[in-house]
Amino acid sequence: MTITVRNLKRRPGGRESIRERTYETDEISIGRETDNDLQLLDLRIALKHARLKRTSDGMASLEMLGGHTANIDGRLKSRANYLKPGTLIRIGVYELLIEEPSSPDDLTVRLEQVEIVESAITSADENKVFGLKRALPGKRIMAWVFSIAVIGFFLALPIWAAKNKDSAAVKALPIQADLSWNSGEISLMHANLKNDCSTCHTKAFVPVKDKACVECHEKLGDHADIKDLRASKPKLSGFEANLNKVSEMFLRPAERCASCHVEHNSREKIMPASQKLCADCHSNLDKTVPHTMLLNVSDFGSDHPEFRPSIITLPDFNEPKYTRISLSENPKGFSGLKFPHKMHLDRGGSVAKMAGEIGGKFSIVEDSARIGSGVDCADCHRPEAGGALFDPVNMQQDCAVCHDLAFEADDGYTRTLRHGEPDEVIASMRDYYQAQALGNIRDAEMNSRTRRRPGKAASLRDLNRRELAFKQADQRTASKVNAIFSEGGACFDCHEIDRPANITSLDFAIRPISVNGQFYPKSPFDHASHEIGNLTCETCHTARTSESSSDVLLPRIKICQDCHIGIDSYAKGGEMAQGTMPSNCLTCHTYHNGPHAGIMGGKSLGNSTQ
Repeated sequence: MTITVRNLKRRPGGRESIRERTYETDEISIGRETDNDLQLLDLRIALKHARLKRTSDGMASLEMLGGHTANIDGRLKSRANYLKPGTLIRIGVYELLIEEPSSPDDLTVRLEQVEIVESAITSADENKVFGLKRALPGKRIMAWVFSIAVIGFFLALPIWAAKNKDSAAVKALPIQADLSWNSGEISLMHANLKNDCSTCHTKAFVPVKDKACVECHEKLGDHADIKDLRASKPKLSGFEANLNKVSEMFLRPAERCASCHVEHNSREKIMPASQKLCADCHSNLDKTVPHTMLLNVSDFGSDHPEFRPSIITLPDFNEPKYTRISLSENPKGFSGLKFPHKMHLDRGGSVAKMAGEIGGKFSIVEDSARIGSGVDCADCHRPEAGGALFDPVNMQQDCAVCHDLAFEADDGYTRTLRHGEPDEVIASMRDYYQAQALGNIRDAEMNSRTRRRPGKAASLRDLNRRELAFKQADQRTASKVNAIFSEGGACFDCHEIDRPANITSLDFAIRPISVNGQFYPKSPFDHASHEIGNLTCETCHTARTSESSSDVLLPRIKICQDCHIGIDSYAKGGEMAQGTMPSNCLTCHTYHNGPHAGIMGGKSLGNSTQ
C-alpha cells in the first residue's frame, strides 16, 4: 500500500505547481515536529498532531493525537473514520483534500496552505512572550559587562599573578591564575613537566624556541637541510600566505619544532600523525628538490611507488655494495650462496625424506601430521629477541644437521671439515693425511720383526719410503680437495667456487658471502606485529616456487595494500581507507634521527637558532 501526497502551491498570476511524494506505507504522521512525514509549520499545530491511515477497505481514517482536533467537512472532530474522496480536512493554515486514488492500493491526498502564516501565531509572537529580552538587560550592556570580566579574569589577573608569583595573595588564590591561558592538557610524553611551565616557556609572552627543545632532545637531527625543507613546502597564497607572514612577525617561523609538535593539544600524543604533513612536501619532490633521489608520494593507497629495497649487487665479506632497485624490475640479489628454496620446501622431495630420517633434529618428526611434509620456514629462520627481524642463519646450527662436512672416518671417529676459509679447509685436510702417513712410517720402522740390512741401503730405503708416503698423502689431499670443491662436493653444493687456472693447484676460492639482513633500512619492518589471523610466511613470501638464491622474495606493494588499505579502497587513500589496517606515513616511516635523518643532507637540531 502507498500514500501519495500532492503538495499544491499557488504562484503569482494564478499559476499552480504540484510536487508529489509517495510513502511506501499505509499510515503517515502529521505535525509541527521535523520527524513527521507531513511537517506543517504553524504554531497552532501540535508537534505530534494527527495520524492519517489507509484502511483495508480502500477508505481512510484520521486519528487525532493528544486530544487535538481538526475541521473535517466543516465540523470540528477529534477522530474521523471512513474518509472518502472529496473529504476536506483543515488543520491550522493547511487543507488536506482526499482525492480519487490512481490505483486501488493507493491513497491520494492534496495538501495546500490556504492562509498566510503571518496572520497566524508565529515564532516572532512566541519570542516576544518567552524571550530573554523581557528579563535581561540589552545586548550592548551585556557585551560591555562580559568584555570587562574577560579582560579582568583572563588578562589582568594572570599578568598580576605572574609578576607577584611569590606573594601570599597569589598563593591564596583557589586556582592557578594563568591556568585559563592553558590551551589543553599536556601530552603524556611531557607529563612530568605539567607543573614546571618555565622549562619550555623561558620568557613570558615569547613563543617556545627550538633551543628549549634541544636542551633535552639534543641527539635529534633535522629531517633534511633547511633549504630543501623550505623549497619542498607548498607555495602559500592569499590568506594563508599573509597568516604565515604575521606568524613570523611574532617570532613563530614555520620551521620551528612547535610548528608540528603542538603541545597542550592531547593527553596521548605530541607526534603529528596526519599524512598531509608528509604529502605536502613529498608529492612534488621532483620539481621542488630536483637533486634528491626520493620519488614522489602522497598516499599509500593511490600514489605510492613500488617498493625499492636495498639489494646486494656486489658481495663482500665486510662491505658489500647495496643498490636500491624497484621490485617492479624483478631484481636479483647476489649473496654468494646457492640455496633453492623450492627444493628445501618441497613436501615430497629428497629434503623432506632426509628430514624425516634424521629424527629429532626437526619438529616434523614429533608432529605426525608433518612427517614427510618437508622443511618449514621456521626450521631455519628464527626471530630475533625483539621479534622485528630474524637472526642470521647459522651453518653449525641450521645447515650442518643435513649438510654433513665429514671427509674421512678413522677407527670409528669421523673427521669433519672446519667451516671457514678455503685455505683453512685445505690445510686441515693436508695436515690430517700427512700425519696419517707419518704414523704409518713410524709403525713400519718400529716393527722389530722387520729385517733390516746393515749399511746405507737401509737408510736410503727408509728415505724413499717417507717420500713415497708424503707424496701419496699429497695425492689424497688433492683428490679430496677437488671433490669437495667440485659438483656434488660439500662446498660446491652451497657456495660459489672460483677454481684455480692451474689444474694442479689447490688455490680454490669461495666467493664472498653477503646475506642481506635488512632490505628496508629506511623503513623498518616488524614481523612480530604481523603475527595475526591466518597469516603465514607464504602469505607474503613466494619461497616455495623459488629455484635460485638470487630471487628477492619480498612482497610487492599490492600485498601490503590488501591489508593496510583494503581491496576496494585504493582510491580512497591510506589513512582514509576502510581496510583492515588504515595506514598513514608514520606507520612505516620515521622523521627525526630514524632511517630518514639526513637523507637530503640534514643537520643536527642543535644548529637551529629558533
